[in-house]
Amino acid sequence: MLYVWIAILVTAVVVEAATSDFVAIWFFPAALISLILSLFDVPVWLQILVFMLVGLALVVATRPLCRKFLMAKKEKTNAESLIGKTCIVTEEIRNIDEMGEVKVGGLCWSARAEDEERVIAVGEHVEIVEIKGVKLIVK
Repeated sequence: MLYVWIAILVTAVVVEAATSDFVAIWFFPAALISLILSLFDVPVWLQILVFMLVGLALVVATRPLCRKFLMAKKEKTNAESLIGKTCIVTEEIRNIDEMGEVKVGGLCWSARAEDEERVIAVGEHVEIVEIKGVKLIVK
């Protein structure tokens, strides 16, 4: 069983290193404890039971913390932070002609009106409601 626990340890480390999410981290300590038990000639059924119980306990105890950590890492991009901001139209927005440009934060962006039929004149202030590709959708 010693080699089985070593294989599980190595597999858990490789899988965890290859992913950006926590998917196998709980099996490393569980396999390590079972490996130690195998060195002391503990019965195989008990090694497997300890592996399953420790792995399950670690998943239940730490999964919410790991999810919270992963969600905290997902920050808005600079473009996403534009949603809700007001900008000024620098080129008339006409969806039918695929024309339009707005200026926000000192940068010019291609823009389209949220209402497909609406034409928005130069100089009007509009609100950014969405981003589709490289175009701002405004109203």
